[in-house]
Amino acid sequence: MANESKLQQLFHLLRLCGAGMIVAAAGTFLVQSWDETGDVIRYLALLGTTALLPALAYTCGIRFREGRSARVLVVTFLALVPIHAGVLGGFVLSQFGDGGTGLGSAAEWVAPSPFAAIMLVAAAAAILGPLTWGALRVLARWHASLLTAASAAGHALVLIPDRSVQAATLAMAPSLAAAAWCAWRMKPETREAKLAVGFLLAPALVIAARQVFFYDVSSGFWATILGAFAVGLFLIGRRSGDTSVERVAFVPAVFATFAVIVDSPLLRHASLSSQWLLYGWVTGAACLGFAWASKRSKGFFIGAALALNAFTTGTTLLYAPRPWAALQAIAIGLGLMSYGFVRGRKGFLHGGVALAGSGFIVEVAHAIETFEASGWLALAGFGGALVAFTAWLEQRSRLAGSPVPDVKLSEERPVELS
Repeated sequence: MANESKLQQLFHLLRLCGAGMIVAAAGTFLVQSWDETGDVIRYLALLGTTALLPALAYTCGIRFREGRSARVLVVTFLALVPIHAGVLGGFVLSQFGDGGTGLGSAAEWVAPSPFAAIMLVAAAAAILGPLTWGALRVLARWHASLLTAASAAGHALVLIPDRSVQAATLAMAPSLAAAAWCAWRMKPETREAKLAVGFLLAPALVIAARQVFFYDVSSGFWATILGAFAVGLFLIGRRSGDTSVERVAFVPAVFATFAVIVDSPLLRHASLSSQWLLYGWVTGAACLGFAWASKRSKGFFIGAALALNAFTTGTTLLYAPRPWAALQAIAIGLGLMSYGFVRGRKGFLHGGVALAGSGFIVEVAHAIETFEASGWLALAGFGGALVAFTAWLEQRSRLAGSPVPDVKLSEERPVELS
């Protein structure tokens, strides 16, 4: 049995080596420069070689009755499809783009005419489309049509003849969303089904790699990638029941939000303190969204949102004591103080009192210095809202079965005279 296990491991290793060689050989078509052969002939050679893989997989599965080798060849074929999309994107760009690509000669693909570019895309779709459906049917039998349609739409985005960072960002977003939606609907359990869903991420990866290596990128571009990574980690952790993976999603979410705030054209003329406060709000909203979607990590994400906003508010009060930062400090400080008081945690209690007190002093000082609504009126309105909110909490507490002592103003205890 031990020798058989070792032999099976060897066979698996050899299959992986063969698949890696095939993918590497196909990858050279993206950057290889053949001076004596035209780009069209090069691509047709790649297309013919790729079309042979399903036939070889069929032979291994039917003739030799070796399903493992057949599945490896099927996965290898799917790994080559994004390479075709990248090459075809070069052909389309050469005839329908602006021409200012800035690519090296080894990475350029030039079609002889617009008609030739269109025909190459049509021929590739006619050959690779049915083969992709067959390959996905092997991996995820009951969802092959859905996965094929999502794959076709994603790879079509790679063909867009626009290499601006805005176009790349907008092209990645629906591709990642389609992959997430298919994963949510299918709920893949087997390794083959997970590979089929993971194949849908390939178009976004091609667009991202192409943009990073050959074109310009921006903060919004990185924000899209980091945001998708955060959501992916959260979904994986939620699906597997691993709370540590869920909570790690907080890290890329923080950087993604920062990239969005930095790159937003609406905030270019805003002050640094306003951007910093907005960063805390947006990141806190993302954390609250994670908390709403996960019962296991709800406390962690709510605490992370409060801690982050307490930090952004406190640092803003230090270098730019503005009234809205002061109001936010009062609100967060009261929340931390309430939590520490109810739970008996002195750190939260004292920290909340310090933060709320600092905000209150700044707000009062601003109201004294300037007669503006952002000072005295905001402070008065906040106080009234706080009283009303407390009354609402008391009512909710009674309805929940935890009565709070009700003291009526009309019922006064008589004073006893000695």
